[in-house]
Amino acid sequence: MREALFDPDPNSSVRRTKELVGRELLDVDPRIDIKNTEYFNHTFSPDFVLSWPESGKTHKRFVFLRLPGDPKYFAEEVQEIVNLHPIVFGLEGDHRLDESIASVQDLSYEFDTLVTDVHGVNRLAQNRQERSIANLVSSALLRGGRGVINSSEADNISASVTQGFDAARRAEPGPTELAVETFSRHLAPGKSRQMTQFLQAVWISSHGRIEGFPGPRDLSGDISDESLEYLLHFDPINDPEFWRALGASVTVDQISRLEVSGYHENLQNLIQSNLDRLWSRNLRLNSGQLPIPTASGRSPYWSVSRQALALHGDDYIAYFAQGAADLKHIKADRGHGLSVADIHQRAQNIHISELTLRGGSESLTVEAQGRQSVLETKTFSSLPDSVLVPSRVTKATSNTPSGQEIHCDFVERDARAVTSARISLEDWLLAALPLLWPISPAELPRLADTFKVIGQEEVPLAESDRLPGIGDEVDE
Repeated sequence: MREALFDPDPNSSVRRTKELVGRELLDVDPRIDIKNTEYFNHTFSPDFVLSWPESGKTHKRFVFLRLPGDPKYFAEEVQEIVNLHPIVFGLEGDHRLDESIASVQDLSYEFDTLVTDVHGVNRLAQNRQERSIANLVSSALLRGGRGVINSSEADNISASVTQGFDAARRAEPGPTELAVETFSRHLAPGKSRQMTQFLQAVWISSHGRIEGFPGPRDLSGDISDESLEYLLHFDPINDPEFWRALGASVTVDQISRLEVSGYHENLQNLIQSNLDRLWSRNLRLNSGQLPIPTASGRSPYWSVSRQALALHGDDYIAYFAQGAADLKHIKADRGHGLSVADIHQRAQNIHISELTLRGGSESLTVEAQGRQSVLETKTFSSLPDSVLVPSRVTKATSNTPSGQEIHCDFVERDARAVTSARISLEDWLLAALPLLWPISPAELPRLADTFKVIGQEEVPLAESDRLPGIGDEVDE
């Protein structure tokens, strides 16, 4: 940095200095967007504008670079811009910033302004690489930090939050409370509340009582998108009970909003621990596969793809959403319907209450009464070959093990819940996916593992609730 600052060419000096600062900021939070303005060390115009999406909105924060100078003058410059709640980045080492602490410390807290320098930002970036939970606090400081943060303070904050997270995982109040105090001191109220909520979610998910949480309590029980994203990016937490408790406040709609592209072990843990409670109303299928490596190197696996929760199979991708409008941007691979033989094969263990056949311009709908499946009715089995052979099954209504109805369209290759029913992911996998797509025999056992809800005592499925071939030996 010093070399860039004292480059004899003024234009080169500005360019090199701003490039170095921009890289340092991205090292702290790679998910922010940084706009480099045409200004440098200007009194009122920022050198950079940081922006990032959060909760459906774009948030911004200004960064002002400040050259070495008299501490009194430095404090006066900070006072001119504190109403913008910016980041003031001193282009001088700790020894110079330390001289100015007394004059800007109180001011920076009062106006939610972060005052730091090269060494402070560098330590935030290093801590991010060394400790997984430091990712969360480093990004939070860049987006909503306040106070004066030099390298030693950056280390203190990172250590406090790391110890607090570990303590919250054990529902241990002492270090957890110190982390909450760190949030309150070094983050603006909104960001502090968000981080405390995150720590509370970890506390409760680790079977701590909300009454015992050592900080302001959020009785809504919700976890913010940003906090959930960080948990999913975190080192694998192989604790089904933790994910089961956390999943009580998570929805498919929230998961679909997250920026967690690629394969994440914690996403698998979250979904698999809550298959019976995470629900959607719509499903759409496409052929193909995305090149996302998994821990085992095999499908099926879950991801967030194209703003939807997605299940990747051997040769298909199934997208789930709480509303039909949420899948409009995903074009389905249209089919031609199923043959009668196909529907018999796919629906071996699925109850079908209604089925539509179409041949040319003619269509025929067959309904079943009571617990009997359409395929078992005399009406369907007595249809003459002249009706069955040229016809294709275009639609069917299947019944989940819990008695809800799913309308499947074999031409559009999608499905929706009938009326206002909320279909659990587990029931989609049992009563719709095998109808809409020809699951290969080799994938069936792996799909069975995918829809087992972990973290609970296993309850054997009734024979009628099983996917065709699940649990059977497969001849390779």
